[in-house]
Amino acid sequence: MKKMAKHGSRPKQVSAGRLDPMDVVRELARLPHRGATTPQAAEAANLLERRLKGMGASVRRHTFLTPRTYIPVLGWFLAGLVVGLLLGPAFRWIGLAITAASAVTGLLFLDWRWTPLMLLPPLGRAENLVARHPSAAGGGAPRTLILMAHYDSAPVSLLYLPSMVKSFRQSLFVSLGVIVLTVIVSALMALQVGPVWVRWLRWPLCAYFAVQGVLASLDFFRFGYTNGAADNATGVGVALATASRLWNDPPPGWQVEVLLTSAEEASLVGSIAYVRAHGKELDTSRTFVVNFDGLGAGDVRIVHSTGFITASTYDNPLVHAAMETARRDSRFASVTPVDWHVGDFDSVSFLRRGYACLSLSAVTKEGVMPHLHRPDDVLANVDSQVPALAVDFAEAAIRRFSAKV
Repeated sequence: MKKMAKHGSRPKQVSAGRLDPMDVVRELARLPHRGATTPQAAEAANLLERRLKGMGASVRRHTFLTPRTYIPVLGWFLAGLVVGLLLGPAFRWIGLAITAASAVTGLLFLDWRWTPLMLLPPLGRAENLVARHPSAAGGGAPRTLILMAHYDSAPVSLLYLPSMVKSFRQSLFVSLGVIVLTVIVSALMALQVGPVWVRWLRWPLCAYFAVQGVLASLDFFRFGYTNGAADNATGVGVALATASRLWNDPPPGWQVEVLLTSAEEASLVGSIAYVRAHGKELDTSRTFVVNFDGLGAGDVRIVHSTGFITASTYDNPLVHAAMETARRDSRFASVTPVDWHVGDFDSVSFLRRGYACLSLSAVTKEGVMPHLHRPDDVLANVDSQVPALAVDFAEAAIRRFSAKV
């Protein structure tokens, strides 16, 4: 297998008898893609269930409705803004209502939150997999550790060209300003105040939203989904390999579960749906989440903050234990914090509800995830040492944390 340039500080550490995360990566990468709601995603769910059961775990499925990708959600959002602007001159208050509602729901979408736009068609059924192993130590109610990764693959997007990723957040802020301007223009038309040229602003605004829609969806219609070897077969492989170690030698007083989500690439729908359905069953003081996403190349990093409009900061005892592990163990000298504002992670759905979360990803020294949402996210571009190091680090951090609480 072709590998990316190796880092001298990363010894390959997959012990005999332990699950190699790359076995899972290779298995998933044999599928052309794993787009949410597609037959390929269903096949991936079946093979992952078989593997988890082979590890001795019981598996249940959480089924939910979701858009296939984020593109229909974005489409409804942009279409609402355009329709509201076009209706403004003739149907002033209707136009304003549509524009304002689209802006509010769209801003929720851009901030990686649940939005009513996720309920609009076309919808399909997707499945999260939840696995539990009978290895939890007895004696009282155990604390719960959820090892999470999404198994669906992303739609290819022109917006994730390497040349555009570095300015991704700045572009979103420009879009935020245009959205605010759109609501102002719509309000001025409804109130019939302001100079005459205000109503003519609706035409360049409509053109702007049309161009954004084309840029976001063009490469998906050209290329479809990524193979998703790095994003996120690697995360799944690391989650399962970490689980196998903890199930074979469980931390005293802990129940370790695996949550494999789908529709993360539809704007975190899988994790949002799971928390909305099962959040009341989970005690925020006794449930901890470790998320793995995009561990295919670069340096393993501890996610410190994410978000676009509102920031989400990972600052809790679980993260502190991970930071201490990186400082104290020379094997993990390359593991450092990172701020990631190009997108968000499934863990934010738990973080926003008060759960202590740790999220691990891998980025280059330039601060980007290689091949993200591009056709070259394939097995040949996965550095096998990155998932191996991530498993070692996750296990070490979890055991350090479990020994302290």
